[in-house]
Amino acid sequence: MKIFEDEYYIERVLQGDVSAYRFLVERYKKMVYSIALKILNDAQHAEDAAQDSFVKAYERLHTFERKSKFSTWLYTITYRLCLNKLKEMKREFTFLTEQLPKWEDEEMVLPGSFNEQDHERIIKESIQALPQQEGLLVLLYYYEEKSIREIEQITGLMASNIKIKLHRARKVLERKLSYLIEER
Repeated sequence: MKIFEDEYYIERVLQGDVSAYRFLVERYKKMVYSIALKILNDAQHAEDAAQDSFVKAYERLHTFERKSKFSTWLYTITYRLCLNKLKEMKREFTFLTEQLPKWEDEEMVLPGSFNEQDHERIIKESIQALPQQEGLLVLLYYYEEKSIREIEQITGLMASNIKIKLHRARKVLERKLSYLIEER
């Protein structure tokens, strides 16, 4: 249903109904922002990049060939735009792990029980602590449920490389989150 809804709104936009684009923005704004934040590691730059991504997608909507899902096309625009912003800013990738408290697996002191919100927050923080590219792959594969093929299109990485990076990320997350698994 999601794909057909996207197609409906895309057609409306292409026929001149500019307000129909709002539906697509609302549907994809969280993930576009998440991708931008993971790459740029700065909330303000990520917000700007997300807006720029939607503007660029709108301006180029007539070039969308429907060979992939709209979301894949949009995330590709976002990914490439963010990489270009990094080059322009001439800054090296920094990881959110420097901004988060260091977690020492052996010495971690945690409260007795967690609620569902605590679990989700801890999982998101753990994903944010992954290296930039691995965290992005986890977001695309698990949160957006993109296929390896779609992730290849978005990132330009080879399928084998994506699988290796996802495997590494799963191992890191499994180690960091093992106490949550044990609690359940």
